[in-house]
Amino acid sequence: MGTYGSTWEVRGYSGRGLVSELIDRHKGLPAIVCGNADGVFEEFEKARKLFPDAIVYGVNDVGMYLEKMDRWVSLHADNLGPWKSVRWTKAFPSEHTEYHSVTPRPFVDHLWEGLTPLFALSGYFAMQLAYIMGAENIVLCCCPGDSTRRFFEAVARPDFGYGSGTAGSDSGVRQQVEGEMKRLPEFKARVRSLGGWTRDFFGGV
Repeated sequence: MGTYGSTWEVRGYSGRGLVSELIDRHKGLPAIVCGNADGVFEEFEKARKLFPDAIVYGVNDVGMYLEKMDRWVSLHADNLGPWKSVRWTKAFPSEHTEYHSVTPRPFVDHLWEGLTPLFALSGYFAMQLAYIMGAENIVLCCCPGDSTRRFFEAVARPDFGYGSGTAGSDSGVRQQVEGEMKRLPEFKARVRSLGGWTRDFFGGV
């Protein structure tokens, strides 16, 4: 892992940017990473019952609809702006949500510049941030790592599969997760999942 130019380094990861204050921010706390697969709202409610005090990391589109969300995470920074506008039209209780990405935009609160290594999918990126921020139990909701359809799709797309689809962008995603967890067994030990390939790999709750 290259660390040249890094301004912080912790638990096997390094990077630049003004995020060092976030390291261990959630030390010892549970975290829920809420992804976009079908059944997300049911899994989210189940996770919240199990971990009512968990820090909630919303991932991509689903953040427009979650009733509770502490951190909104996406590798697609340009989409966070429109998604944020949609969320603001909802009648959610007063909240403070912080926005995380790897690309600078005016609405991004925390820029994870040069995060190394960086996961290829936003859900795994959110899991990574929860680990860096010290979460003790990280529960994946609808981050299945397989071809489960997304919550806004009528049918699953064969080219998209959270690492198991036919598109070139899916190639190597699962291998990256397996490699990182072999490299950092402490990380893997903190993660559990409610469904899909990730439940088989990390274990269920």
